[in-house]
Amino acid sequence: MISRDHPKGAVAEVFPPGEFIRDELVARSWTQKEFAAILGRPLQTVNQIINGKKAITPDTAVALAEAFGTSAELWLNLENAYRLAGANGADPDVRRRARLHSLVPLGELIERRWIKASNNLDDSEAEVCAFLEINCISGDPELPMAARRAGGYGELSPGQIAWGFRAKHQASAKRIPKFDKERFEQALQTLPKLSVDRKGMLQVVPTLQQIGIRVEFVAHLSGTRIDGGMFWLDADSPVVALSFRYDRIDSFWFTLMHELAHVHKGHAKVGFLDSDLVGENAQQPQDKPKYEQLADRLAGRWLIPRTMLTRFVRQVGPFFSAARIKAFAAEVGVHPGIVVGQLQYQGAIPWSHHRKMLVKASDLLVSK
Repeated sequence: MISRDHPKGAVAEVFPPGEFIRDELVARSWTQKEFAAILGRPLQTVNQIINGKKAITPDTAVALAEAFGTSAELWLNLENAYRLAGANGADPDVRRRARLHSLVPLGELIERRWIKASNNLDDSEAEVCAFLEINCISGDPELPMAARRAGGYGELSPGQIAWGFRAKHQASAKRIPKFDKERFEQALQTLPKLSVDRKGMLQVVPTLQQIGIRVEFVAHLSGTRIDGGMFWLDADSPVVALSFRYDRIDSFWFTLMHELAHVHKGHAKVGFLDSDLVGENAQQPQDKPKYEQLADRLAGRWLIPRTMLTRFVRQVGPFFSAARIKAFAAEVGVHPGIVVGQLQYQGAIPWSHHRKMLVKASDLLVSK
């Protein structure tokens, strides 16, 4: 950028490109009329460019470069510098709004009424800060959860962070007994038996809360693909959060038991956020960290003893009729949909088979 001399620390004065064109014309003793003829442009257009009333376009920059033996970039840079210098000053509110949207999916949180809508930026900042438990928007939220990525765990996305904090807020509002590890270990063996009917399903959450485990239902946010999560409010307060991303009885039970496996193993009191845990696009077992593979194995074992499932597959496969599945489910003492889910998970039957047994879990968990 060409500019006049200026004192140290002062902003350089920026001139319209037309002044440099005028200098070039004087140096060459060209009139504007002659220069218009050289460029093949109307005289009025050349006059407007020289007087800064018309911007230099890429085509004009190329023509000027040919006429003066310069580069087209020179004229475009002069034009951009001039126009930018004349633009209105930066709006600090733009940066503040951008920060808010980088912290959370603001629109979706407002739509779900997780935070209040406001036309006042200060109020919006206060809402987001309170939600994320930070002092100011320049701070970074700290959630005791890690998101699974291919090959390990990494940073959480804004949507995942918001989901985790929503689960934390809901859990923090509950007052339940202190976590009883001994009763919890006993419940792991019998809990899946509650899957058989509505009466039992209605007892799942109360049963876990009686032994000190908070269970929260939080719908996943767009693009997060969250199935569930587990974290600790403190050393004696585990929380299991479920999203119902796949609202099916098999997905509910596998996700629940997977998160309870994290509680069971303690895992250094670190919480986990599990995405793509269930369904056709679930991450392959060999691609998961060892502690996730362990949680999967424990969840499957607690739902259906591996020896019994292996025997059933060998005796009945590959023709798994609805009647045989229901009979085996009755033998094991679980809902038939759990058997279907485990057969699908192991690749014994396609994902499209026996879907009528995969009833909605939310319908069974909510009293009517």
